[in-house]
Amino acid sequence: MADLNYHALAAKVHAATRASDLAFVICNETRALVPYRQAALLSLVGRRRTRLVGHSGLADVEADSPYALWLADVVDHLRGQLEAVDARVPVMAVSRAMLPAALAEGWNEWLPPHVWLLPLLDPEKRLRAVLMMAREEPWPQDFDDRAPEYLLLQAAQTFGHAWWALTGRRRALTSMLAQWGASRRVRVAALLVPLVLLVPVREYALVHAEVVSTRTQVVASPREGVIKRMTVPPNTFAQAGQVIAQLDDTTLDNRLAVARAARATAQLEFHQASQRAIESQTAKAELNLAEGRLREREVEVAALERELAQLSIQAASSGVFVYSDPDDWAGRPVQTGERIGQLADPSSLGVQAWAPVGEAVNLQAGAPMTVFLSVAPLAPVSAVLDYAGYQAVEAPDGVASYLLRGHIAGDPKSARIGLRGTARVAGDWTVLGYLMFRRPFAALREWCGC
Repeated sequence: MADLNYHALAAKVHAATRASDLAFVICNETRALVPYRQAALLSLVGRRRTRLVGHSGLADVEADSPYALWLADVVDHLRGQLEAVDARVPVMAVSRAMLPAALAEGWNEWLPPHVWLLPLLDPEKRLRAVLMMAREEPWPQDFDDRAPEYLLLQAAQTFGHAWWALTGRRRALTSMLAQWGASRRVRVAALLVPLVLLVPVREYALVHAEVVSTRTQVVASPREGVIKRMTVPPNTFAQAGQVIAQLDDTTLDNRLAVARAARATAQLEFHQASQRAIESQTAKAELNLAEGRLREREVEVAALERELAQLSIQAASSGVFVYSDPDDWAGRPVQTGERIGQLADPSSLGVQAWAPVGEAVNLQAGAPMTVFLSVAPLAPVSAVLDYAGYQAVEAPDGVASYLLRGHIAGDPKSARIGLRGTARVAGDWTVLGYLMFRRPFAALREWCGC
């Protein structure tokens, strides 16, 4: 049975076509030979580049996790001893006492008591990787060729050769150059590359863009209150003077009813005072007081009626009423002057874009723009840049950007207010070499400060 498991494991190793697949097979399928709690495969490149590339029970590993970094430090510390392991018994038993104090502190947290390290060697007997296997039961000290551990050592040789085949073989640069006729082609490339880098091209920036209206009017709340309902659905055309939203009128209705009742009472008192003034000269003073109270009530009623009229928000001009979901506004308290939406003219379309600070080029008014809408990427829309902000602001995606505004040329059928996409904004003329190396040069200057 052990031999069958070994051959099945070898077949899976030979079938692996990628290093990640091979690492998964080594860490997980080796359990068919010997039991263990956890296995980890660490790749060694150079003298100080040890990283975790596979682990039992995981399809993907994070080489920057604390556990992975600790395993890499352990292997680096024991690397000299691993390279000197006897080739006849290529295995190394590791204990906590073999590690320095700084590494030994993490042993109880990451590993069980008994650990084997199996060096994976290439055909030239150079250390390419290390397979770490850990479990609670002690590993055997001596075993014969019929023990499962012996098959494990044989499998380690297969693992090492397969790992070298997928990760370690590199063609010599001289043979590659000879195969492709390096001498002549290099001379031709040395002449063509500078010429290609001097080809005149135009700078450009790819930025997030949105189709907007160039003629819009903000719809704001005329007073403090609570939105009762939006009478016009979003993105619907509204005529000038049409009621598009209403504020809650419960409180004002009650106040107006009380004020009207008080006005009726004041009218009755004024009428009674007028009758008494005919019969008595002293009642004329009461008539003046009653008239004053009546006028006060009438002014109060008129003021409340004007406030009540303000609860119906009307469209100041014709246009598409652009706002979010009506359910989001129902019952929402608003302050005086708070923006509710905007009236946009659908016949005058423009482009609003945000150019990140690191992507901005020398943008001038009149620069051509090409907008690729997400709903119609194969039907680009032509536009012209009208304005480029000088001060960086926070874009909707939270990136410091310059605000760009432009107008759409012609009458594209695929564009409408609210559509988003990517805009290609052209800048000044330059050479291809500058366009290719502008960002690397900027990053280099930022890094070195020269």
